[in-house]
Amino acid sequence: MLTTGSADLDFLLGGGIRPRTFYLFYGDGESGVDALIHQILINALLPPEKGGLGGKAIYLNCGNYREGRTTLDVGRLAWLAKASGLDPSEALNRIKVFLSFNAEQEGAVTERACQALREDPELRILVVHNLAGLFDTEAYPALKIEERLQRIGRLQGIVSRLFRACTEMGIALVASCRPRRTSLGRIPEPEGGQYLRHICNVLVYMRRVESKGTRGFQAYLRKHPSKGAERITIGMGGLDPLGRVTVPFRTMFEAQLDSLKRSFREALLDPKRQEAFDRIVKGWTSELGAMSYAKVPTVLDIMLLTAAVDNRKAIEDLYEEVRLLGARVEELRQMLRQLAAPARSEER
Repeated sequence: MLTTGSADLDFLLGGGIRPRTFYLFYGDGESGVDALIHQILINALLPPEKGGLGGKAIYLNCGNYREGRTTLDVGRLAWLAKASGLDPSEALNRIKVFLSFNAEQEGAVTERACQALREDPELRILVVHNLAGLFDTEAYPALKIEERLQRIGRLQGIVSRLFRACTEMGIALVASCRPRRTSLGRIPEPEGGQYLRHICNVLVYMRRVESKGTRGFQAYLRKHPSKGAERITIGMGGLDPLGRVTVPFRTMFEAQLDSLKRSFREALLDPKRQEAFDRIVKGWTSELGAMSYAKVPTVLDIMLLTAAVDNRKAIEDLYEEVRLLGARVEELRQMLRQLAAPARSEER
């Protein structure tokens, strides 16, 4: 069972993301679906004891980048990896990426993705971004009926192949798509028509909400094999929108500091560098409150930022001392000139 990163969303889904199940999340650019897709990719890399799958993930993008601007955000993935305690470089290497930017590429890319699923037993999940983006007929009202039917047929074939490969390998298929336009106040349907709604096992619509200056997300469970329609709100009341459990900063700081003392300070050969490290530790501990409020991805990043600030303060202090010394030297020069002036007069 894979966690989405949100305890509330996991509960809505019946405990999390299960293998051999097709999950379809849809919503607009402000809905939180894109953030969820990235979080699920990283969560799949985590060990089972942390709610992950302990393997690799495969990512497939199905969208016209020039129109939708929907693609994988590597910076966000690195941020999430670091926040989850993973090495960003190693985490990114464990995500196989397949991109298709037009309908002609889609078939070949789908086959390559299916082949990768069957050949790599470490793959634990398939995540598809903007599943119906290349085939949605609503975005092209001028299409003839024959062209519309062709698009729908190609979408059905691609989704069927992907889901069949995931079922054979015992992994989950998690996909996202955009909502269709609808009248105000009604829950929209996903792109791709009735076929996607029919073939997916779990269907969730997400949208952004705001109340009294607090932002969050609402998730509507529209289809589930064992649950009825349900709605939850995520992230209101100051909670993390993804619902992650927040470990106290002091606890994370002390753990990181203890690790640095054992693995880094003791490895320093120069005693003066060890002393320099101890001085930086004093700077960290004196500004622990400020560090706890910093909006920086990881504890180590915050510690490095604080150390840089402390170093800058030391540099500014030295600048000031040098400036004062320079001014004093200039005063002494003036005094020497004044003392030397009568002597030159007597010589004349």
